[in-house]
Amino acid sequence: MTVLLGVLSAVFFGIGDLLGGIGVRKSGRSGAAVGMSIVATSVGALVIGVYLLFSPPESLARSDIGWSVLAGLSMSATRPLLYLGMARGPIAVFAPTFGLTAITVPAVAGPLVGQHLGTWELLGLVAAFPAVVLLSGEGRVPTIGEVFHSPVLGMAVVVGTCIGVAGLFLSFVDDSAGVFPAFMTLAVGFVVLPVVSVLMPGRGLPDRVTTRFGAILGATSTIAFMLSTLAYQRGSAAVVTALICLCPGVSIVIAWKFFHERLAALQMVGGAFGVLTVILFALGA
Repeated sequence: MTVLLGVLSAVFFGIGDLLGGIGVRKSGRSGAAVGMSIVATSVGALVIGVYLLFSPPESLARSDIGWSVLAGLSMSATRPLLYLGMARGPIAVFAPTFGLTAITVPAVAGPLVGQHLGTWELLGLVAAFPAVVLLSGEGRVPTIGEVFHSPVLGMAVVVGTCIGVAGLFLSFVDDSAGVFPAFMTLAVGFVVLPVVSVLMPGRGLPDRVTTRFGAILGATSTIAFMLSTLAYQRGSAAVVTALICLCPGVSIVIAWKFFHERLAALQMVGGAFGVLTVILFALGA
């Protein structure tokens, strides 16, 4: 169940990432990434809030609320930074760096908090590294010089660290809390993101384009947050984060199928590693 939830959340995150990128490009405004994040987060918090009215959590401890708030704080600045980094590029440096960082954080911290991985899961984690690099690298592997001289390297590390830490926090929440942690994560973002928009360059209210794309993105990302939250409650943060970080593969397939974008040979190899990752995690489960 953990692997299935993780894979499904990766699918919806991949759809959302593609929509976010298209929306930012169509808007053309420097503040489009922030505006879209505000709209998507607001829609997500509203949808999950309504869902909780009809399907409240079985039980909710203070610790569940605390971990959820911490996850929300960790993720609040991540969304606009993610879209901003993807827009600035090069994506071949930004995307693999934040993906690898996100996987590494819970993989290193997990054993320190009792989240030990079995042999199959460790092999799956190893396979996830080339999968993420090749899938998100735009058909090429960046040179060492490109990585260390890239203007988005620091931003990618921050985004990846925030995602990894948030996943670790959510893994401490009891599964009886249901999707409440997803609501709290988005609710905290709803409060924090307007403040972030003032501090970041290109501030401003969402325009018509970012509002439209942000609303659709809010719907897809809401499903993704709910699925990933349930996955984190049931499994290791390292495993779930590795699965979620395969989402570029979904974006690539959709762009290739519906927008006729080129599918590079290295991306197909990355996809094969991604399939291997899922199989190995499934065997471990």
